Amino acid sequence: MAGMLWLVSCKDEPVEASNVPSFDALKTTNLLGQWQFRSYTDGKPFKYDVSMEIKIEDGKPTINGRSSVNFYFIEPEIDESKKTIKIPAVGSTKIAGTMDATSFEMTYYERLKRVERYDFVDKNTLVIYLSSPANEALYFDKK
Repeated sequence: MAGMLWLVSCKDEPVEASNVPSFDALKTTNLLGQWQFRSYTDGKPFKYDVSMEIKIEDGKPTINGRSSVNFYFIEPEIDESKKTIKIPAVGSTKIAGTMDATSFEMTYYERLKRVERYDFVDKNTLVIYLSSPANEALYFDKK
């Protein structure tokens, strides 16, 4: 009898659906995933391995990645219905690098802070547009 009472008392509490992330919805979001930085609008090649991963952590979007020298992390504001993205600040590790690599990295971070919206050329190519200069963009390929 005591065993039966214990089993009944261990019943799971109901969980509100609004507090549970929809993993089906996350799987269909093209923005989420790992991306490899390809180029700026000018298309000029560069010699650094730059990447980012967009994911949901604790119910909020996060961006983490590797720039030319350091690892960076961002808590963006993303509106998927409008395809807008705002990056209030870029945090990073403090690893020392060459002057060239550090200069590239600072330029990359400054451009990330001016991000305004995004779009897809196809499901494997992400274009992130900057607020200024008006025609500037960052191109990423899906990993």
